[in-house]
Amino acid sequence: MKPAAGVAALPAPRPRREWALWCLLCLPGVLLLAPVRQAIEASMALQMLAEFPVLLALGFVASVLAARRHDGSRAVEALMRMGLAPLLCFSLCLMFWMVPLALDLARLDAGVNAAKYISLLFAGTALQHGLRRAPAAVLVFFSGNLVWTLATVGMLFHDTQSRLCANYLLADQWLVGNGLIAYAVAVAVGLVLHLRRLPGFGFSPRAGSHEGEEQ
Repeated sequence: MKPAAGVAALPAPRPRREWALWCLLCLPGVLLLAPVRQAIEASMALQMLAEFPVLLALGFVASVLAARRHDGSRAVEALMRMGLAPLLCFSLCLMFWMVPLALDLARLDAGVNAAKYISLLFAGTALQHGLRRAPAAVLVFFSGNLVWTLATVGMLFHDTQSRLCANYLLADQWLVGNGLIAYAVAVAVGLVLHLRRLPGFGFSPRAGSHEGEEQ
């Protein structure tokens, strides 16, 4: 079955690279080991700046491996047209888990913590689907929103003089604020570098075909 129109075809992986990707999928089991999980979740910085990106990356990798073996149906492609639905789901999920109350609940309740793991894995999957399909305008909109969210929450955590999370120290909160601001800068730089590779920064008529060839 041929890929749907407008969806970038994934290149055939090299055997060693694919083996490495499958190994990465074992990381959730490591993160769920009690000593590892407790050490990470005892720190707000480790949880938001390390655990969150790792879970998103694992979901992304799982989606890449699945896409190489199964072509999406017409219904799936219609739902994910231009990457709008998956990128929206990714943005909402990430914003929810940056709310201090959500972090406190995940720390106190095992069910909420499990929902955090599952939702972030699915968010990584949604991100992969969205990036494959999003034209430049959609990519700029959602990336700009992500940069604004990361920077705003980062400044809030950095500048607030009282603890926003009952389970974490003020110094940990300040470190998370700096980290989120750094992530915001990294996303902005990555977006600019990506758009520079496209004709007319992705807004020319030739951008779509060129982007498909690159991916």
